[in-house]
Amino acid sequence: MIGRPLYLVLLALPACLWAPVAPAADFGADHATARLVAGHDASRPGSALLLGVRFDIEPGWHIYWKHPGGAGLATEVRWLLPEGLVAAPLQWPLPIAFTQAEGIPGYGYEGSVVLAAELRGASADTAAKVGAELSWLACKEICVLGRAELEGELLALPADPALTAWSKGLPEPLGEGAPFTVTTTGGTAQGALGLWLRWSGEPLAVAWFPDPPPGLAVGEATVRTRGNLTRIDAPVRWQAGAAATDRSLRSLVVTTDARGVRRGWELVTELEP
Repeated sequence: MIGRPLYLVLLALPACLWAPVAPAADFGADHATARLVAGHDASRPGSALLLGVRFDIEPGWHIYWKHPGGAGLATEVRWLLPEGLVAAPLQWPLPIAFTQAEGIPGYGYEGSVVLAAELRGASADTAAKVGAELSWLACKEICVLGRAELEGELLALPADPALTAWSKGLPEPLGEGAPFTVTTTGGTAQGALGLWLRWSGEPLAVAWFPDPPPGLAVGEATVRTRGNLTRIDAPVRWQAGAAATDRSLRSLVVTTDARGVRRGWELVTELEP
């Protein structure tokens, strides 16, 4: 199924938008709570100060990754920082996949997640006031839009255990240390993209998360693994009127081992010659 424009997909879900619900204990009507956290990544000596937002999500509910899938809304974090303090791009931990109403795939988070960015600048070691404006969509059988405005003194923010090994939960760039090589077939001219992954060993489980540029529709993908070879097939096309200034597709390949440990790698695939 070629992905439909997001607003059409949302309208197609009869009970999945801003439905009123009774407040849930501890999580409120937004079905998730958020708070500012700070710290350093202990696995990377000398790393910059991290500013993050910890989301705790009501059991059975989920919020969304930067690309929500076939339906949903990406979680948004807008930093409010004093002059002289700069945040690097927001980093997204590896998402999970779930199936939504009408079998539509979605990508996001359950339980809890910390979205964080490195801070640099003259104010990083002072009693600076920092804040964030947040927006998220929490879904179960229905979906509810949540919003929050947070603020606090940077050096007084609570440290979150998730930040002590922050980089271990992030995708890795595809390099010499990756356990697979990639061969690409097809593209937007053919209306379908094929990725062939040849692993150095036999993977236990493989998932694929596309993060398309504006104007690119990516349909529901199939992922098949046999032995040390994984094949990923997905319909791809440019939507009518799309500027298509970015002719590449970013995505994640994520594996889960027998202990439940997940690792992910970032792919950049050229869609046209």
